[in-house]
Amino acid sequence: MSKKKQYIYVTGGKGGIGKSTAALAIADYKSLNCKVLLIDTDPINADSSVAYKEGKDDNVTAIRSNVRAEDSSGQIDASGLIDTLNMASTTEAQTIIVDAPAGDSTLLSTAGSIITGACKEAGIESVFVWLVDSTDRTPVNALNAAWEAIKDADKIILVKNYRKGTNFDFFDNSKTIGGITSASNVKIIGFPKIASRIEEHLRIDRMTLKQIATETPIGNRAEGQRLRNELHNTFKECDL
Repeated sequence: MSKKKQYIYVTGGKGGIGKSTAALAIADYKSLNCKVLLIDTDPINADSSVAYKEGKDDNVTAIRSNVRAEDSSGQIDASGLIDTLNMASTTEAQTIIVDAPAGDSTLLSTAGSIITGACKEAGIESVFVWLVDSTDRTPVNALNAAWEAIKDADKIILVKNYRKGTNFDFFDNSKTIGGITSASNVKIIGFPKIASRIEEHLRIDRMTLKQIATETPIGNRAEGQRLRNELHNTFKECDL
């Protein structure tokens, strides 16, 4: 686990890709060893911030913010994104996680270099966690569009989300991905399929992974513990 302060931006360039679940999983993992600031930027569904509402976990503070906007001329306004970086540089939390909004690929293409530049200047490790699934090319296309702006990040972790299937032929055979994964700062990991009852605890009951693994009925609890351990081991192996 990194000993530097980290700014972790969780995205996929589209909605419904699993960003909030990934952000919750990362927050759960990192909170074992440090203070976490979780910034929920979804303007409609406050999944991650509600899961970690005030007082639920002493090591996680969750807030809502806005990172994507357009000014009166239709140009991308990066002021919200800059606010998250300002928070990262001043908070006592060791890990800052941004649960990105849907459709942020244009923002990253335009302003992604602000993240890498600001983090470098502040001595913060910049990390992009980019989710892809087996049924949609949009995340790969969005990554291609944003690559030049984010390629200088300290770490870029591409996450195969197996929630809808295991056939990632498009991803694996993509020339775009082939060129990207040759970079030394890029790693690929898998995000396991989550059982429907665990998904319900996360999305409907707004529980954390820790709660699912310790407070639910015994069968659910055992599955929650298995999932939690698998995710923690995956994050440890990729040195998140």
